[in-house]
Amino acid sequence: MDLTKEVKDRVLNANIQLVGVTPVERLAGAPEGRRPTDILPTAKNVIVAAVHVLDSVYDLPYTRYEYTNQFFILNSRLNSMTTNVCEFLESEGYRNIPIPAAYPRVNKDLCGILSHRHAAVRAGIGEFALNNMLTTPQYGSKVRLVTIVTEAELEADEPYKESICKKTQPTCKLACVRNCPIHAISEEGVINKDLCLRYQEQIMPWSAAELRCGMCVASCPIGERKFNIPAGERSEKVKEIKEIWTGGKWTAAAH
Repeated sequence: MDLTKEVKDRVLNANIQLVGVTPVERLAGAPEGRRPTDILPTAKNVIVAAVHVLDSVYDLPYTRYEYTNQFFILNSRLNSMTTNVCEFLESEGYRNIPIPAAYPRVNKDLCGILSHRHAAVRAGIGEFALNNMLTTPQYGSKVRLVTIVTEAELEADEPYKESICKKTQPTCKLACVRNCPIHAISEEGVINKDLCLRYQEQIMPWSAAELRCGMCVASCPIGERKFNIPAGERSEKVKEIKEIWTGGKWTAAAH
């Protein structure tokens, strides 16, 4: 049995679009306590999977609730898949630790026990874009991620080395920087995470659903789009969405 193929097939058969593998050595430079071997000392590889978020929830004005709901739905799909894969690998004699797609609470460092994004780059899924999001050539930043730390001996994928973000910047004119409502993204790609979080807490503190912003993702043109919106029209659409999402008008939507 080709173990790597079997694992990847199980991921893809769970309606997950992208999967890659990176050896733990490629993540040895992570901060202490957040390396794969800090989680599982006998780990050999990290499996990374990415699922595509619906394009429509970014393209329409009154869709902040739906955009946020996609987080929960797709996180659940990813987490269910990791349980399936880990059960299979355990049956083959390997220990594994699934790292959830998201944690229910924000810690003071604003980072997880393991960086899904860094692992995804090293597993060949995508790159870090100017908005500091994992960006894929297929879907841009419109993905959710999950990882599995495993003892299994798997065939590694090549790290992602292209720079589609830099190639896109002359035409997008730093759309993620311009459209961030709280100016948390610099032109050099430095992200003020505290400012980003504070915007969500101050603008939407009453929301039990913890509504997300997503303007840096919605404004990025990278990735195949399904609706063939001309660039000029798309720019106006992003502007309209930004005005509605950041001006409180979205609260008037029928929900």
